[in-house]
Amino acid sequence: MRKDGVVTDKYRRRDHVSRLQDGSAWKKRRELPDADATWPTCLIIAPTSVVLNWARELKTWGYFEVGLYVGNKENRRIVLDDFKKGRLDVVITSFDLARREIDAIDTLSWTCIFVDEVHRVKNITSKVTQAYHQFTTKRRFGLTGTAIQNGYIELYTLLDWTNPGQIGTPRQWKGFVEKPLLIGQSAKASEEEIAKSMQVAIILRDKIMPRFFLRRTKEIIKDQLPQKFDQVVFCPLSDIQISVYKRILETPAVQNLIHKDDDCSCGSGKKQKDCCVPYEPADVLRYMSILLKLSNHLALILPSPTDSKEQVLRNRQLSEIAFPDGAPMYVEATMNPKYCGKWLTLKLLLEKWRKDTTNKVLIFTKSVKLIEMLEHLLKVRSYTFVKLDGSTKQETRMEYVDQFQNDPNVYIFLISTLAGGTGLNLTKANKVVIFDPNWNPAHDLQAMDRAFRLGQTRDVEVYRLLGGGSLEEQIYGRQLYKQQQMAIGYEASVQTRYFDGVQGDAQRQGELFGIKNMFKLNEGLSTKMTIEKANIAELDWALANMNPEKKRKMTDEQKKLFDAEKSESHKDDVGSSRGFFALINDPVKGLRGLTALFFDDEAMPVISAKPMSEAEKILAATGVQYSHRNDHILAPSKIGEVRAKNVLAKRKKRTSVKSQPRTSAGRAARKDQQTIGRRSSWPPIRHGVHHRTTKLVPPKTIDGTPGPQRIDEPSALNPAWTPEETRANRQRALIEIGWLKSPDDMPAFALNLINQPEDARANILCMLDEHAIKHPPDLSSD
Repeated sequence: MRKDGVVTDKYRRRDHVSRLQDGSAWKKRRELPDADATWPTCLIIAPTSVVLNWARELKTWGYFEVGLYVGNKENRRIVLDDFKKGRLDVVITSFDLARREIDAIDTLSWTCIFVDEVHRVKNITSKVTQAYHQFTTKRRFGLTGTAIQNGYIELYTLLDWTNPGQIGTPRQWKGFVEKPLLIGQSAKASEEEIAKSMQVAIILRDKIMPRFFLRRTKEIIKDQLPQKFDQVVFCPLSDIQISVYKRILETPAVQNLIHKDDDCSCGSGKKQKDCCVPYEPADVLRYMSILLKLSNHLALILPSPTDSKEQVLRNRQLSEIAFPDGAPMYVEATMNPKYCGKWLTLKLLLEKWRKDTTNKVLIFTKSVKLIEMLEHLLKVRSYTFVKLDGSTKQETRMEYVDQFQNDPNVYIFLISTLAGGTGLNLTKANKVVIFDPNWNPAHDLQAMDRAFRLGQTRDVEVYRLLGGGSLEEQIYGRQLYKQQQMAIGYEASVQTRYFDGVQGDAQRQGELFGIKNMFKLNEGLSTKMTIEKANIAELDWALANMNPEKKRKMTDEQKKLFDAEKSESHKDDVGSSRGFFALINDPVKGLRGLTALFFDDEAMPVISAKPMSEAEKILAATGVQYSHRNDHILAPSKIGEVRAKNVLAKRKKRTSVKSQPRTSAGRAARKDQQTIGRRSSWPPIRHGVHHRTTKLVPPKTIDGTPGPQRIDEPSALNPAWTPEETRANRQRALIEIGWLKSPDDMPAFALNLINQPEDARANILCMLDEHAIKHPPDLSSD
């Protein structure tokens, strides 16, 4: 803006225009130069809720001549006239006004345009995106904390708006970027697909993003911020919730949805939806909405005093299905914990936090009715609170914020996620409850960050309450998947591949996508099992393929400790074993044990001690069997990084061989590459006993399947082992040493090994190899 930071900047433009209007050009022809002829101009487009914030900040940090293109038609006309005459540096308007009046502002003399929360322009076919593409200025800036929310195509849309035509077409983006990244994220991805995905992610991070994308994270200011603990709590549904949920799933309409793509029973060869059992497409969203209500509180499907006549009729019909023996009264049901699995959890957390009067709590929900129920609960409990939802007037929002921030007696801020999830600074809160999850993870992340931002001086604890086994758990799975996309797209992060499904691929829906996955009830801990399955898959790969080059030598004291623990682990049962891997039920202690054994004190494990033990006791008291830290689940995979390097190296080697010239030397090089890995060592390697060759492949692996007999890629300690044989021998060693007592111990062991530092992991694998070599299996019993 070419400002000098002095008071004369304040009316610089108006004074300049006044002088120009004294000139002949204006007096004779009513002509003035373009608005940006002398000094640059700027248009800022922001959400309605923060338009005044922008004006306030511009006034605080400089002398800018600012016009607000909001309000009534006459006010907007005056602002537009002032800008055209060159009297304004900056014009601020809202998203909706910019879209509706794009023809009035698209060709004006804007030097640059800033769009705050530019992720609202993420949909390539939306009216707002198409409207904003009409701006003639090419100097465009978008501000957002979540450029990737639901998929990689959203990132393309934002980059294409800020840099029109510079990153290709949507079809090219989908083919060269989105598709390989999505396929490589699947747990069933092949080595080639993983390698291609990693290459694309690295190119995106290193070559494309730096040209168009300036990213600043809270890592820059982490020394100015306390910690945030994001705990995901899987609240079990109550017995009556489960019964009602099943009744809804068994209705003909839902069954038609589930089986719409099955072959019709009439034998026509057509799908049910195209033959004898048609379905209503509108039923998909209708019954998803019903299941989400059931996941939260059964009173949400009961007729309430605030319902319209149509809503009362629909809810009455629904409650007759849900409660065949008679539905409870709405007011009675709202306060009864048997109708809501989350109710008791929230109640006990609020009671515990209230013991410390300095605690302040934010409660977010996206449901208007739930806000009403929670409001009633808080009144009954005599908690002082303020409320902000979609009906809150813009001018009173800041009053409520100031009241919560400054009044020590206000304990709780009850907020609609969509109405108050952005633009608010609520740093007096140190506890956050997300009562119901959003399909879009960005909404929940932005909501919890109302408290975790600059100005916060205390650690922030976040509790996301999910209805275990319900559609909400499925939503959280999608959130994990999308958050992993963010990490891959921004940083080329190597994430643990938890899910088989591929977004947008009808043939590879896995456990995450498709109607059949949405319309079912998982009464077990499905997310826990999914995570454990992925961790065990990484462990299997590590046991088969990771070949440590060296092992750090133990001190005499460490050797004594190891031998003692090893002896104890042999004679104790799982619960009482004191071996460091017998601590698998307490990963923190187990990790600390390994670190103390192998490394100096400063080499601490990745997982730190949990600070919420008291809260976890409360969760257990309410029947919660499983919860986890969200950031731990999204941490980059250390074993995955090793695997990614391996597959990239193999791909590079294959590419190099394929590019060999078509000469006799090139053919020989390709032939040598094809035979690598099939050669066995000769003479056979002997271990400890003169002239004795030991067959090291056990008859069966830990899961009971036959052990492999083929010799393939050599291992570090024993070049005669194939990857399959290496895994089998290491699994056998785990059991014989006593680190695993049964296959049930595998998930906890996998979690421990995955989180070990590289040197500690190398030591563990070396010890397993040494044991397997020194103690070959007894094959005589076969």
